Amino acid sequence: MLTNYLKIAFRQLRTNALFSFMNILGLTVGLAVSTFIALYVWHEFHYDRHHPFADRTYRILSVVNYGGEDVSIPGLHEAFGTEAKRQIPEVETAVRVSEGLAEVVLQPDGNPRFKEEKIGFADASILSVMGIRLRWGDAKTALSEPGRIVLTRVLAEKYFGPNNPVGRTIQYDKQYPLTVSGVLEELPTNSVLQFRALVSLSSMPTLGPVRQNMYKAGGFLTTYLVLRPDADVRLVERKLKKVVTSLVFKDITSRYILEPLPSLHLDSQMAPKNARQTLYIFLTVALVILVLAVINYISLTTARATKRAREVGVRKAVGGLRNELIGQFFTESFLTTTLAFILSLGVLQALFPWANQALDLHMDNRVLQQGAYWMLMLVLWLGCSLLAGSYPALLLSRFRPQEVLKGTMSSGRSGATVRRVFTTVQFATSIGLLICSIVLYTQMRFLRTKNLGINRAQVVALAVDAEMVSQFPALRDDVRQWAGPENTAVSNAAIFTNNISMWFMNTAKTKKQVIVQMLTVDKNFFGMMGIRWLYPPEGWEKKPVTEPLNVFNEAVMKAADIKGNPQSQGPPFKGMETAGVVADFHIGSLHGPVSPLRLEVVSDTAKALVERGSYLLVRLQPHTDVEQALRELKTIYDRSKPTAPFDYYFLDDAYNKLYTKEQQLLRLFNGFTGLTLLVACLGLLGLITFSVEARTKEIGIRKVLGASVSGIVLLLSRDFLKLVGISMLVAAPVAWYVMDKWLQDFEYKVSMEWWMFALAGGFAVVLATLTVSFQSIRAALTNPVKSLKTE
Repeated sequence: MLTNYLKIAFRQLRTNALFSFMNILGLTVGLAVSTFIALYVWHEFHYDRHHPFADRTYRILSVVNYGGEDVSIPGLHEAFGTEAKRQIPEVETAVRVSEGLAEVVLQPDGNPRFKEEKIGFADASILSVMGIRLRWGDAKTALSEPGRIVLTRVLAEKYFGPNNPVGRTIQYDKQYPLTVSGVLEELPTNSVLQFRALVSLSSMPTLGPVRQNMYKAGGFLTTYLVLRPDADVRLVERKLKKVVTSLVFKDITSRYILEPLPSLHLDSQMAPKNARQTLYIFLTVALVILVLAVINYISLTTARATKRAREVGVRKAVGGLRNELIGQFFTESFLTTTLAFILSLGVLQALFPWANQALDLHMDNRVLQQGAYWMLMLVLWLGCSLLAGSYPALLLSRFRPQEVLKGTMSSGRSGATVRRVFTTVQFATSIGLLICSIVLYTQMRFLRTKNLGINRAQVVALAVDAEMVSQFPALRDDVRQWAGPENTAVSNAAIFTNNISMWFMNTAKTKKQVIVQMLTVDKNFFGMMGIRWLYPPEGWEKKPVTEPLNVFNEAVMKAADIKGNPQSQGPPFKGMETAGVVADFHIGSLHGPVSPLRLEVVSDTAKALVERGSYLLVRLQPHTDVEQALRELKTIYDRSKPTAPFDYYFLDDAYNKLYTKEQQLLRLFNGFTGLTLLVACLGLLGLITFSVEARTKEIGIRKVLGASVSGIVLLLSRDFLKLVGISMLVAAPVAWYVMDKWLQDFEYKVSMEWWMFALAGGFAVVLATLTVSFQSIRAALTNPVKSLKTE
C-alpha cells in the first residue's frame, strides 16, 4: 500500500512540475529561514547554561541611588569577593574577573608589539567554575601565581603560530614579563565572558603604579559567587550588606543583589530593556514565515483540488475508502515536506557562515552540531508535514463521487474562501514587515544625519600612548603642519565610546546628585569640532590657556539650577568656578538626553593630556584619499619613535557602532520582508496560474465575443488586488503600534508619517500586479482557437 502511495506521489510531483517546484521552494525557504532564526533565539536564551555550576552561580551587583535614580555597578573592590567567601558560610567559591580595563600593548618574545583589548584579570578558580577548558596547560595552576597569562586560541596562534606556546614570554605594557601558562579552547559565543587573554589577578599589583592603585582602591572586578546547594539567596543578599572590605565609599549607601549567571544576558538590571522583547519579535517572525510557507502549500494544493476531483470520484466509486485517500494525500505531503526539509538543511549549512557574519549575530558553527538543532529540525519536519497535509487531505477525500462524475461540483469553488484568507494573511504580514523596515531605515537615517552639536565628519582619532609625553609636542607639531592647525585637537578620551569617565557629584546650590561626564581637551578642540559657545571664557580669542579652565554644557547649568550668565554666579559644583558654557552636544548615543558634561581645558603642552594616554584628533579634507592619508599619518607617527603601534579610529565609525543592535535589527527585518514577499508572491503566482487554467475556456469565449486584452487582464487581476488592499488595512495599525513601542527607546526619534504606509502599500500593490500580470497577460494573449478547439 505504501509503495503505491509513493508511486502516485512521485507521479503527481512529476506531472505538476510547476506547482511542485513552487511548493518545495516555498517550504524550503520557510524551513531554512525559520530554523536559522529559531537557532539564534535558542542561542540567546541559553547563555551561560553550559557552565558546570550555572544553577548556583550568581553575580554581585551593587545598586546605588543617585538623585532618586538607581545606578547599577558591577565593579567591586578586589577584597569584596574574598571577604564574602570568608564571612558568609553559604558561599562555596568566589570568582573575581575583569575582562579588560583598557587597551594594552603586548609583545611576544621580542616580536613586534600589538595593541590588544579585552586582556583581563581573573582568579585561578574561574577556569573550573566556568568550565573553561585548556587546549594546552594545567587548569589548576594556570592562574594560581603572579606573572602568568593564559591566551585564547586565536591570540596564541596570532603570536606563536600553531605550536604549543606554554612557557613562552610576553611583555605586558612594554616592560612587564608574563609567562604563558595555558591556551584556552574557543570560548562559547553564548557566554557573557568574552576575553582575549587572562592574567592572574595576583599579578596586578606588580604591573606598574596605575594598576597597583587600581587594585588597592578601585572597584573594577566583576565578582561571582558559587553558593552551596541549600543556600537561601535572599539571606545571602542581606549578609552581603555587612561584608567588611578595605574599600569604603563615602556618602554612598549601596544595596547588593545577586543575579543568576544564566539570566545576565537578557534579564540583568544592566541588560538592554528590550533584549528579550526583540527575541520574541524574531521568534514571532520565524513562526510567521513558516506559517506562510505552509499556507502556500495548503493554498496551492486546495486550488488544484478540482483537477484531482475525478480521480477521487473514480477511486471512491470502485470502493476506495476515505481513510485510504487521506493516507494517499498525507503521503504526498510528507514527500513534499521531506524534499523541502533536505534542501533546507543544505541551504542552512551552506549559508550559515555568510548569514551569521552579514547579520553580525556572533554564533559559531557549534550550534549546528547540538542535539537541540536536530530536534528542532525533526519537530519542524513532522509539524509541517502534518499541518500542510491535513487540510488538503480532509478536503480532497470528502468529495462525493456522484457530484464529481456528473460534473455538478462547482469547479474551483472548494476552499476559495480559505485561499482568499490565506492570501490576505500573507500580504498583510509582508506589508506589515515592509512598514517596519521603512520606519527602521528612516530612524537609522535620522540618527546618522542629525546635528549632534559636534562635527564628527572626516575626523580620525590617533591614539597617543601614555609613555609618549616627551615625544608628544613634536608629534603634535608635525601633524599640525601636515593637516593644518585648525584641523587638529587633543582629547584625553575616545569620543563616542564607553571609555569616557563619569563622576558622581552634588550641585552646590540644590545639593542634587548628578552624574557628570568628564573630558580633558585643548583650546583647539572647540573650534575644530564646531562646538557652539553660549558664554565663552573671558579673552578666549586673544589669550592662550595657561591654567586649567572649567567649561560646562547647558545640561550642567540646568541640573545646578543656574539661570542667565553663569560666569557671574556661584559655581555649579563646589570648588569648580565656571569659565565658560557651551551649547549641549552629544558624545554618546541618542537613546537618551545629553548628559551633564565638564570639559577641562588645558594647555596643549600640559602633561595632563598625555600622561594617561590621549587622542590626537585630525580632520581630513573632503574628497581626501583616506588610505593615502592614513599612510602619511602613520609615517609621521612612526617618525616620533612611538612606544605603541599605530592605532586610530574614525569618529563616524564609533558613532555608528553605538547603534549596532538597531542596525542588526534593520538588516534582519529587511531580510524577513524580502522573504515574506517572495513567499507571498509565489503563492499568488500559483493561484493566478490555477485561476487561468480553470478559466481557459471562459477567456477564449470572451475573446471571441470581442473582449480586449486589457479587459481580460483586469478581470483576472482585480480580485487578487482587492485582497492586497484589505491586507494593507489589516497591516497598517498593527505595524504602527509595534514601531511606536520600539521608538519609545529613543530620546530623539522620527514621527511615523502617512507616506511610510503609502510607500509600503504601493510597493506591495506594484509587486502583486507584476506577479499577477505575468500569467494574466499571457492568458489574454492566447489564441482562443486553442482554448475552444475541443468544444
